[in-house]
Amino acid sequence: MASPIGPNGNNGHSQQSNASRANVEQTLRAAAQLRQLREEPEDFVDRLSSFVGYELGRRIDMGQLAPNDLLRDEVVDIAMASALARLEAGTPIRDLHTYLRTRAQEAMRREVRRVGFERQRIVSLDQVVNNDDDGADEEVRLADIIPDLNARELDQATIDAETLAYLIDGLSDLPERWRAIFLERTVQGHSVRYIADNEHMDPDEVRRIVITCRDFLRDRMENVYFAMDADDF
Repeated sequence: MASPIGPNGNNGHSQQSNASRANVEQTLRAAAQLRQLREEPEDFVDRLSSFVGYELGRRIDMGQLAPNDLLRDEVVDIAMASALARLEAGTPIRDLHTYLRTRAQEAMRREVRRVGFERQRIVSLDQVVNNDDDGADEEVRLADIIPDLNARELDQATIDAETLAYLIDGLSDLPERWRAIFLERTVQGHSVRYIADNEHMDPDEVRRIVITCRDFLRDRMENVYFAMDADDF
């Protein structure tokens, strides 16, 4: 009795054979990667350690972590253990270096969230984040940047370190000159006139840049809050 012909002209035995061959190839590839990771770990560990050191340093500089919150070797071990477990289960990894960096990032994000919860602090939404020395400029408050999507009239909001760090990260997507002007205005407290004189710009242009940057950050934060709300359903 002839085997049934599949939609692509292949019979059932051929399809099973192809699937079996693919499984064997995956198992062999996973075994080869596992052998490489065990016999030649230096290249992977050295590159991963350098990457983790940089990322941890960045998070420490941003105030997300303290130097002793998470050690570089801990992150490297977590990432390596994840890769070994996956390969031992017979599942190959497309790119080992990328996989290790991804697992390391996940470990660092988890620690940032944990530390953020422990370090939660109350920040007034009416807190002025710039200081007008000529009295002619509009004050920029924390509430002007971070939206209150619940439309509640709260004087205070709980902001963890990760949220504040997200705002800082958002600035990296702005043009360098805009970023510098926005930080001068909102963090260093320089007046529009002062910045305009230093940058050889019209004061109205400085105001436009500050408002555009502020709106950009507000949109970014709204997207984060909406995404968090969506996860609750």
